[in-house]
Amino acid sequence: MEQHFCTCIVTNCKNHPRNHSKGCDLCIKKNLKSGEIPACFWRQISDDLSGYKSYTYADFADFFHKHKADYEQKRQQRT
Repeated sequence: MEQHFCTCIVTNCKNHPRNHSKGCDLCIKKNLKSGEIPACFWRQISDDLSGYKSYTYADFADFFHKHKADYEQKRQQRT
């Protein structure tokens, strides 16, 4: 069986692809319904999620601006 590409580290979440056979669909649907962005998107920018209690679009925008340097560093490491 092929490994799913999911990069989320919150494996105890019922929507994590390890816990069912529907890939990221359940996570994406849950986040769209609640007006949030999945944690894996956040972690692509920075692993430091401290100070955030919600994953709203507004919080994500704020997070990105605060951690833009981390994101640029990670991006350079991937290339």
